[in-house]
Amino acid sequence: MLLYDDLCGLDRPIRVGLVGAGFMGKGIVEVVECAPGMEVVCVCDADLSRAAGCFEAVGMSRYHEVKSAAEAKKISFGRERAITSDHRVIGAIDDIDMVIEATGVPAVGAEVALKSIMNGKHVGMLNVETDVTCGYYLSQLARRAGVVYTVCSGDEPAAICELFDFARTMGFIVVACGKGKNNPLDRAANPDTLSEKASEMRLNPRILTEFVDGTKTMVEMCAVANACGLTVDRPDMHGKAVDVDEIARVFCCEADGGILSREGVVDYVIGDLAPGVFCVVRHEGVVANETLRYLKVGEGPCYLLYRPYHLTNLEVPVTIGTAFLHRKPVLATHAPPTTETTVAAKRDLKKGETIDGIGGFLVRGGIRDAVTAREKNLLPLGLVQGAVLNHDLAEGMSLCYDDVVLPDTVLLHLRRLQESVSIRES
Repeated sequence: MLLYDDLCGLDRPIRVGLVGAGFMGKGIVEVVECAPGMEVVCVCDADLSRAAGCFEAVGMSRYHEVKSAAEAKKISFGRERAITSDHRVIGAIDDIDMVIEATGVPAVGAEVALKSIMNGKHVGMLNVETDVTCGYYLSQLARRAGVVYTVCSGDEPAAICELFDFARTMGFIVVACGKGKNNPLDRAANPDTLSEKASEMRLNPRILTEFVDGTKTMVEMCAVANACGLTVDRPDMHGKAVDVDEIARVFCCEADGGILSREGVVDYVIGDLAPGVFCVVRHEGVVANETLRYLKVGEGPCYLLYRPYHLTNLEVPVTIGTAFLHRKPVLATHAPPTTETTVAAKRDLKKGETIDGIGGFLVRGGIRDAVTAREKNLLPLGLVQGAVLNHDLAEGMSLCYDDVVLPDTVLLHLRRLQESVSIRES
């Protein structure tokens, strides 16, 4: 699959629309404009100055604000570009081939993906929060519409799935796979406690909070598990502090001296693997094991395959090329989800409070196997923003559907459709 040569040979560039002009979005515009055979023709952000800044940062000054898809038709893409503050516009622009969603807001991601799919456009999701909420249903819609829905290359989930596919193709049994967490875990972190650090890193404090309180890790590992048919060994995973050379020894089954009660799980480590990803594998072939020892991969019975980096937004052109040229997702859930992202209270919550959502002050994310989550009626993390509490909840308690009144959103409707499909197909 020689993407570079194929992209260089296109008759015209792949036209990309971007929703979300934060740090990640700005980087996407830069790398796509440098990549062969593609260009960003429209950027959407609630703050129009940020959308304009994406183009100005790469030396483009000929862009126009559009408030509808009809207005966009008047623009000669190639010589000119468009910006908009309405995320519903991009998915309806005829000349766009693929939409990249990079807001991190689950409700927005659902609307963008649905509109784009219904209008025959490929969708690349950096918004993994949307994917773990209704990605299974969106991938089904996309296949029926003849387009690709995929989580983007560059984030850990896609990098892990690449290792998983690599291992399975060679006949390895996958024991565990996951990521290295980039920062110490603080389950009580909030935007106030992290404001100074966020400013130093030029990040939105809510985004940094999602990383530090562990929510992002739970979301990412849920996406991997659902796409690869894996599960979790225990609620919220183990999350051990181990260095690279110890991962294969620790993340193997108890019978082999490790901590796992089963194979085929996702997890994470805190240590020198970050910002990389890993896959612990074993092989039942005698010669295969001799070869692995000869190559100094390890002594067995489990071995570590790992990639010591992921390139976040810089890898998005790979997703665009793979989707457009080969009609293949990088990561998508094609069977009923095996895991679920859950919600726990960061502090005591009071009846009538409105939950501020992911990366906020009130709740943090977790992960459970899908069967347990369904039996306990646990609330999916992606639905939590704007939910109003029916009664008091103590710190640390998991939120259930019955604990809240949910806002009426496209995301909620897609989630309900996904649940009905998953129950029928399970």
